[in-house]
Amino acid sequence: PSTTAFEMLMLLLAASPALRVAPPAMQLRERVAGVAPLGGVMPTGSPAATDVASVLVQGGSLRTWSYRSPAVEQVQVVLSTEGRPLDADIELWHGPDNTPCKMRVYVENGQLRPFSAVIETPRGPNTVAIRNIGQVEFPLAANVVADSVDNPSEECIASSTTIQGGALRTYPFDPSVDSVQVLLKTDGRPLNARIELLQGPNNNKQVI
Repeated sequence: PSTTAFEMLMLLLAASPALRVAPPAMQLRERVAGVAPLGGVMPTGSPAATDVASVLVQGGSLRTWSYRSPAVEQVQVVLSTEGRPLDADIELWHGPDNTPCKMRVYVENGQLRPFSAVIETPRGPNTVAIRNIGQVEFPLAANVVADSVDNPSEECIASSTTIQGGALRTYPFDPSVDSVQVLLKTDGRPLNARIELLQGPNNNKQVI
């Protein structure tokens, strides 16, 4: 489960089982305000993405969203389930045989912890491909939008640090935090990372 990108990638990870969404509604969770950040974690403060109809992707199937206009420079991908596991591949296609960004996403419960990511899409046209690699009985709801895309907060950008190749960095946060922003970028070099949301020892709730 690795993430490869050449520009910038921003992920929103649900951090608390207290979150509830109406299945399979594709919307971002309510932001938590006034929570003191711990270990470099910043509270999310950006507005929620526009609520539009989601697409049901059955297990083993592939759906694509194409954007031909070069004016579309980033898109937001939101995935959820009705409480079942979520296992998907997300790819950005830029022309034939060119995949500048791809990631594998696993979520133990796609209703408690819906997945959201903002992917840079410079120099269109671009296509976002989402493949449900889960079993047939585990469909997922997918949404890709180019309007009202979340942007990283000023606090998130200001608190960024450099992580060297092969290094591990952890960020603990309070149970009252509903979601956090994870912003990854490089100076133009390839990006290959693994992100885990842990709740207790060896208990992965979300892996990217």
